[in-house]
Amino acid sequence: MENNAIKAQTVSLVARLASKFGVEPGKLMASLMNQVFKQSDGVAPSNEELMVLLLVCENFGLNPFNREIFAFRGKGGDVVPVVSLDGWCKIVRNQKDFNGMSFKFSESTIKLNCYGGEFPEYVECSIKLKGVEDPVTIQEYMVECFNEKSSVWRKWPRRMLRTRGFIQCARLAFSLTGIYDEGDTFGEDSFNGSGTTSDLKSQIPLVQQIPARPSLEKSRLDALIGKLIEHAKNRDDGWERAFQWIEEKFSQEDCAYAKEVLTAKRKELGLSSLPEGNEILPEETSPATLQGVSNEDR
Repeated sequence: MENNAIKAQTVSLVARLASKFGVEPGKLMASLMNQVFKQSDGVAPSNEELMVLLLVCENFGLNPFNREIFAFRGKGGDVVPVVSLDGWCKIVRNQKDFNGMSFKFSESTIKLNCYGGEFPEYVECSIKLKGVEDPVTIQEYMVECFNEKSSVWRKWPRRMLRTRGFIQCARLAFSLTGIYDEGDTFGEDSFNGSGTTSDLKSQIPLVQQIPARPSLEKSRLDALIGKLIEHAKNRDDGWERAFQWIEEKFSQEDCAYAKEVLTAKRKELGLSSLPEGNEILPEETSPATLQGVSNEDR
């Protein structure tokens, strides 16, 4: 019964995608199974795997025929959705709060034992959001990202580091979860497919496990909370977003402290208690300057 239900959902997803492209659902299904998402070993994805891939396409507006998303079979044997750089660019441009971005390579340089020449120590990516004074800023370090097994990294290390910085900054700025990038498919131990199909299909919208955040210095924490308060005061649902944001981004200890500060501020302003059960869409999560917060959101 479960397989029949999954097949029916997959057929429905294919029908919607076919309507969008103006093609016959049967031909589209065959193309997806036998060409677009076909694996290097010649095996087509299962109905469950195809459903996950199409859910990601629909949720994020990705076109599989433009190579904005493709399927990758991890060590666990399951096919998972991997979004290309073009796909990530499309996702970011479609965010209604997106207001531009910038990159800056460090003046300091490093040498890698496995590769000749000097490289920037890190790249800094900043994404601006409408209505928010400070951009979301993160740093990605060459020593942590460089992949000596990848010919692309060996040929274009600076370009790849910039790409890595852009994707990680986008993840934090817009809380983009449930999708992987091409960098996730490589590494010392290779991509292990930890986000398996069985895990993903039970979570709609798709959610990726986020590791615990380290505690911040109190001065930095207070500064972030201050920015959240100013943001909350200037939007109708700003307080709900602020509480949601600290639950997702702060360590348990910092989260408890931040909630106390926000609650006290609401009482000071004479505001009533927050309603329970508020849901905030991931792309609308309240942004703030995140420099210094762990960005291992992978």
